[in-house]
Amino acid sequence: MPHVVIEEAGDLQGLFQAFTPIIQRAGSTILKVQECYLARSGKEALLESVAIEEGVARTFFVQLKQHEKAITVRLLPATDPEKTVAVKRVMGLVAGFIRRVYPGSRYGKTNLQEYLEAATGAV
Repeated sequence: MPHVVIEEAGDLQGLFQAFTPIIQRAGSTILKVQECYLARSGKEALLESVAIEEGVARTFFVQLKQHEKAITVRLLPATDPEKTVAVKRVMGLVAGFIRRVYPGSRYGKTNLQEYLEAATGAV
């Protein structure tokens, strides 16, 4: 399952407050992160996302889980889309958003390295 851990990140409340929709277009590929939902506990958030590539739209949620000083970015199992390049790029965009909100953070354990570089320009 694709995932990335953002270490030394702040809380999900800060991300929720800083959130604005993300849209990226490249040729016929469109990536959107449309809405952010924060759980009452403040320990989980869902980002409503759409990845359109080759005329096929995949709608899914990216799940954020708060740990001690880290946030895990992964796909919500209930919406488990096909793990296409566009879906992984959406996850990279979300990780980049977290890094911009918490500039002192860093990437930890991940299997999305190539998509993180594309999303933020540098690791």
